Amino acid sequence: MHFNPRIFIPFFFLWLAGCSFQPSEMKIAEQVMETAPDSALHLLQSMHIDHSMSSADRALYGLLYFQALDKNRLPLTPDSLINFSLNYYQKENDIKRLPYCYFYKARIYKITQRYDEATILYLKALDQLQNNKNYDLLGKIYADMGDICSLQKDYENALRKYQLSADYYKNAGKPIDASYRILDIGRTYRYIKNYKAAHKYYNQALTQTTDSVFQGAALQEIGISYFQAKQYDSAQYYLRKSLLFPYISTNFSIRCYQLSDLFFNIAQYDSAYSYAVIALKYPANFFTQRECYRILANTAYVKGNFKQMAIYMTYFQAYSDSVRQIESQTKITVLEDIHQTTEAAGKTRQYLTILGWILPFLVTISIFILLRLRKRNKGNEEQLEQVELQLSEKQSLLRNSLIQKIEETKTLQAVARKKASLAEREMMDKELYNICLHTNDWGKFSNLMNHTFNNLISKLERNYPDISHKEITWCCLFLLDVPTLEVLLLLEYKQDSLYKLKQRLVQKMSLKNVKELESWLEKLVEVK
Repeated sequence: MHFNPRIFIPFFFLWLAGCSFQPSEMKIAEQVMETAPDSALHLLQSMHIDHSMSSADRALYGLLYFQALDKNRLPLTPDSLINFSLNYYQKENDIKRLPYCYFYKARIYKITQRYDEATILYLKALDQLQNNKNYDLLGKIYADMGDICSLQKDYENALRKYQLSADYYKNAGKPIDASYRILDIGRTYRYIKNYKAAHKYYNQALTQTTDSVFQGAALQEIGISYFQAKQYDSAQYYLRKSLLFPYISTNFSIRCYQLSDLFFNIAQYDSAYSYAVIALKYPANFFTQRECYRILANTAYVKGNFKQMAIYMTYFQAYSDSVRQIESQTKITVLEDIHQTTEAAGKTRQYLTILGWILPFLVTISIFILLRLRKRNKGNEEQLEQVELQLSEKQSLLRNSLIQKIEETKTLQAVARKKASLAEREMMDKELYNICLHTNDWGKFSNLMNHTFNNLISKLERNYPDISHKEITWCCLFLLDVPTLEVLLLLEYKQDSLYKLKQRLVQKMSLKNVKELESWLEKLVEVK
């Protein structure tokens, strides 16, 4: 019998037709991504992407494109690319590429301060990376989660995340990235005013690399640490030295802001003003921008330029609102608890489905397993109760942040109030509450109070249609512990009128007295 190759030719071409040929640019970009990310990005940008590409190629293109953008420290856009990749790899259950999609989508949310959504995606990426040795990606995820914990002032959790990130980067053979995480640990100790521990980690990080960008970041952190310890000469030396080094992201604005704050503290107001202005010209986060406007407002006051001071105070309040919104987001620890509880509940449902298909002779064993699962669910319920407690603490944080905002604004006005007449003080108080609570705009005031007090205004308006805006306003001011004299001023009432307002509320709520009304309001805003 002779072998005839012509018989196999049609089958060979059919096999070729079913294959997906990956564009050569994508292959090259994937190969050079680690060593030359700028070249990889250039190759990907030169490609023509249309619907003639296979779904697999489009998904890989989106992932590689975002990887190149991230490595070149460029904005992660357009998100439609990573959304397509994420949806495709979710359908394919690609455990190799899906964690990267979760990570880049999460990083988009992190950059835009949507920390709740970012955390959920980071946790999903970690689920995919269980028993995986992708140390580089694990290092990135824990570093980003550490940043979020730090911004939310959850410093103990931040320290754990940064240490995990540093360990993973060391295993990945990336000493510079590991050094940055050691620097982050030092910064976290600075936040809790443990300066000795902070300097220990700063010095440890400096011994691990000679990278110039890192050296600048380390000098910056050392200077800030000395400043917060009120060692101004050393602080000025290190901060000025850090300006000579290259920087990334918001670091240059931070260095200038810290120098501005230092000069203001030592009464060198011209230098303080100049550095604050420079800091605002560079990329900066809300915290840095808010503090720069605080310094500018104070320097304008010292120089007697009250008109300019009022402008800077308006910016200060605007950025304070942004900071408060960031700080009021759900903490990572709460989201981790919810995620773990959801995962456990999901596994429980899987077990119950499997049990439904087990043969009759295994019924006895099935009952035993079901009882064990119910016992586990009881533990999950306790976890959920703990989550509810943490959400209640979040609401308390919102209330306290509003009270703190009012007090901070009063502090800024303190000097001006001493020189003002009684009528001017009343105008200042009204403006203060308008800035902090939007008392002159019912829509904004309602949204703020609903967000702070568990939809209080919506509940009152729904359950008591005849309640007035002034009555609702008093309820909110009472819950914020606003002094009676200031309540009278805001409501434009006298003492007798306020007493009658409370009595009307007692009748509308079908309560016995004002004391019971106050207790009832406290219970109404509780998280249940």
